[in-house]
Amino acid sequence: MLRPPVVFAGITESFMKTLLITGTDTDVGKTWVSSLLLRNLTQLELRVGAYKPVCSGATISPDGSSSWHDVDMLAESCGWLGDRQMICPQTFQAAVAPNIAAEMEGRTVDDELLIGGAEAWQSSVDYLLVEGAGGLLCPLSNSSTVADFAIRLAAPIVIVAANRLGMINHTLLTVAVARQRELRIAAIIVNDTLGTAKDVSRTSNQRQLQHWLPDVCILSCRHSATYIENSNGAKIAVRELFGDGSDANTAPANFPI
Repeated sequence: MLRPPVVFAGITESFMKTLLITGTDTDVGKTWVSSLLLRNLTQLELRVGAYKPVCSGATISPDGSSSWHDVDMLAESCGWLGDRQMICPQTFQAAVAPNIAAEMEGRTVDDELLIGGAEAWQSSVDYLLVEGAGGLLCPLSNSSTVADFAIRLAAPIVIVAANRLGMINHTLLTVAVARQRELRIAAIIVNDTLGTAKDVSRTSNQRQLQHWLPDVCILSCRHSATYIENSNGAKIAVRELFGDGSDANTAPANFPI
């Protein structure tokens, strides 16, 4: 279980590997996939942290206190025992874009804290999983989007796409934005959010994505799964998503070279 980091003066170098989880839209299962990956990493007894630069949409308890479900899920999945602000330093009440949610409270999103909050983990973890808000062009502040944040983070990205009708267009648009900004796409995860819902596109969406994106690794997450699968149906080596090929005990993720 992770405890609040001890920061030692004079440490300037970090070997922390970072991965950004983004989506084709809101409500595609980014937090579910992020939490699943975090649990897989912690099972390997690695030092793992989770970070969400900003979160809007609070749950209000009967006693009037606020909580953020995404933040709680990330904290629980990596075993974080410290202040939730380490996971997400900027939280807002309304379930709208973060810059608007901040405006509704007479606040603004701190652009420097967006990236500074990720850097705060450097001395305490080997792997940091970062979950964005909405899709790549979702505004985080009045001057930056998730894509802008991704550029500053300089980490590979995983795109989560809900396996439903319309996801081909949404995914291709997201990939186009990522490539335009020269972001490195580690993989696309086709997330089965619908379970038993009757949507015939679910049987062909992953195959269609591989057809239109032959140079991108397409992975899948079955409904209520405990791991991510590669194209052969085998459990992926999660560390490969971070650019670390050392997870030799699990089936490879079939990343293109």
